[in-house]
Amino acid sequence: MRRLQTTLLFLLLPVVFLFAQRQTFTVKIDTVVVRGNKKTRPEVILREIPFTFPATLTRDDLQLIQQRIRNLFLFNRVELQVDSLDHRQALVIQVTEIWYFYPVPILFLNERSWSKISYGLSLLHFNFRGRNEKIMLGGWLGYNPSLFIDYQNPWFGGNKKLILGFSLFKKRTRNKLYSFDEQRRGIELTLGKRFNLYLSNQVLFSLQRVELPAEYRAYSASESGRDWVPKIEYQLFWDRRDLYEYPKKGFYLQYNLSRTGFSSHQPQFWRFKFDHRLYLPLYRGLSVGVRNLLITNQGNPPIYDLTYFGFEERIRGYFNRIFTANNLMLQSVEFRFPLIPIHYFTWNAPSILSAFTANMKYGLSAGIFADTGIVWNRPEQFSLRRFFSGVGAGLHFHVPFINLLRLEYVLNDAGNTQLIFDFSTSF
Repeated sequence: MRRLQTTLLFLLLPVVFLFAQRQTFTVKIDTVVVRGNKKTRPEVILREIPFTFPATLTRDDLQLIQQRIRNLFLFNRVELQVDSLDHRQALVIQVTEIWYFYPVPILFLNERSWSKISYGLSLLHFNFRGRNEKIMLGGWLGYNPSLFIDYQNPWFGGNKKLILGFSLFKKRTRNKLYSFDEQRRGIELTLGKRFNLYLSNQVLFSLQRVELPAEYRAYSASESGRDWVPKIEYQLFWDRRDLYEYPKKGFYLQYNLSRTGFSSHQPQFWRFKFDHRLYLPLYRGLSVGVRNLLITNQGNPPIYDLTYFGFEERIRGYFNRIFTANNLMLQSVEFRFPLIPIHYFTWNAPSILSAFTANMKYGLSAGIFADTGIVWNRPEQFSLRRFFSGVGAGLHFHVPFINLLRLEYVLNDAGNTQLIFDFSTSF
């Protein structure tokens, strides 16, 4: 028995030593100083810090502060250092601001498809008044041409932590099942509140007018080809991800409950959605992420408001295949690990372009993943035999401006392969 105890102690000593080494780094911070924020108000940055000073911080605490400020998407780079100022220990936050206000060409993919490209021009301000407010005015041609004006304020009212959003739009939308265009115009108002830095909720009120071609008017709820579609939706978010652009630690929970239509001449149905994501760091940059997505409908959604795989949500392995039903579920797992750590470089350019060329990032990661999904209308259709699945691997390119490009190779359960080129993380 004594030999066993000695052996266990010998094996545990390195673990205890490493744990102690990790926990020994602490630093007492008396105050915080922000530098480099020429446009951004200091309170926009400071309110993201979940500590009251003076405080004693660990290395993990400092990393948390850095990540929360990066998640604002207002800066190319965020650096922290500890300095002595007026006999006080200060945490200095050095930020490199992006260019916030400019007319910008619009070029993007709809529904993650390279055959559905939109192009146009918009006037954007990503940091209006230096308060992280966003104003967008513009339009585009190509796929689903549109005109819009949009305003989003993620935090106002000081300690009340309120959320406000407003949008007005007019667009022509290609129907996802049939070969015709829907004419849409509408307005949306968002009111919400943050309970703390991680938990928030909001209510969306929207009213759309949807017009279908005469030959398809029977698909409208009013049977006239012109539907007024009011909707009220409640959303709850709990977000503890480390980095939104490429999460490797934490979790994300989203719950949506909406009611569309309130009279016999309007489409009437309930929709419930929950999206669960969990990210666990494993070893030296290796992490695993898992996701469960469920969308269900009660009632009869109209042809212009169905739920799908094959557009915004896709099953890798059946990336371009369209599935639709009243209920859908997606399960994903992905291992992520770095190949080339993220570095920053600055291109010497005229000062007017410095916000575009300073501290641009680059790096390379890789992923191994599996997706499986199902759609169903009746309970008896929910069966393991009806799941569609794919497994694969890919390269993740960390690049300036758009954050991430993915190149992935997938094998599905039917023995077919796919090559996927996509933007941002899969989840």
